[in-house]
Amino acid sequence: MEIDSHNAREEIKDILEKCTKCGLCKSLCPVFRIVREEQYSPRGMAIMMQNDIIERILYDCTLCKACEIQCPMNLKICDSIIKARNVFVNSKREVRSNNEIIKNLNKTGNIFGIKEDSK
Repeated sequence: MEIDSHNAREEIKDILEKCTKCGLCKSLCPVFRIVREEQYSPRGMAIMMQNDIIERILYDCTLCKACEIQCPMNLKICDSIIKARNVFVNSKREVRSNNEIIKNLNKTGNIFGIKEDSK
């Protein structure tokens, strides 16, 4: 698994090394349009992945590929995010929010942790 993880990280960097950081991708990103923070923009995610900061941004992208339409360099940003998700899963690490969802499901039967009123 370690070799696969290393190869995937190299593939991610190969995909993103052509990014010119122009920011054209931001205008179409539905997540960035709502949140308005650079780390949630495709450019911000590309920078974070290039710096091997994967965990923070993995599941913030909707994989809609709107950023790829606007990219003048034709980057496949969503492919790099999918590869990063695979690295994360293969390394047997978990996202805290996923653990909370599983705990809530087991405890209450729903992802929000809200118990139904018994009638």
